[in-house]
Amino acid sequence: MSIGWLLEPYVVDSVTLARHVDPAVLASRLGAGPRPDVSCGSAHEAADLLADPAVLAVARVGRLGDWSFAVEYGDAAGFTEPGLRAASSDGAEAVNFLLTPWHPPSMFAYYSDGVHVCSFGIGEEGRRWGTAPDLLVPYLEAVGLLPEGPQLNPRSERLSMSVIAEHFGLRLSRHAIVDGRLPLYVRSRSR
Repeated sequence: MSIGWLLEPYVVDSVTLARHVDPAVLASRLGAGPRPDVSCGSAHEAADLLADPAVLAVARVGRLGDWSFAVEYGDAAGFTEPGLRAASSDGAEAVNFLLTPWHPPSMFAYYSDGVHVCSFGIGEEGRRWGTAPDLLVPYLEAVGLLPEGPQLNPRSERLSMSVIAEHFGLRLSRHAIVDGRLPLYVRSRSR
């Protein structure tokens, strides 16, 4: 199960994954609480909740293997430094994809125990930052993306996503996220 489908335009904007963290705990770490009147919903229903002026963001959560995930709509906290520090707190690991295929590059970030370890633009792997920016360099070199590999084209972006997925053991079901009903959590403006 590939995660390259995340790069499809307008499917998902932000996905945060956390290893060995319960989905409800991940939502809470991102500042969202359960929606009392709606327990599960589709991507369309999550987006519709943003019409409520009191709702700042909506997260749909689930788990695949060791990783919980939060797909965020609206003002997502998962791609912010405070959000990723919280998601990876207490010894957890967190990966975030901020997906902007209409305005490349999409971004990858990896945090461990509240520390920013590695980030780069997908398709711009030559520019990296974090406490261990070269964490994935051997794997990126092995598939030809570094040092001077192809930049910002669909093939290289999907290859980069494959390297990330393989290194961290990430899997995401397109069907579950796009078509499925997942538990809903809401971050309100009053929080």
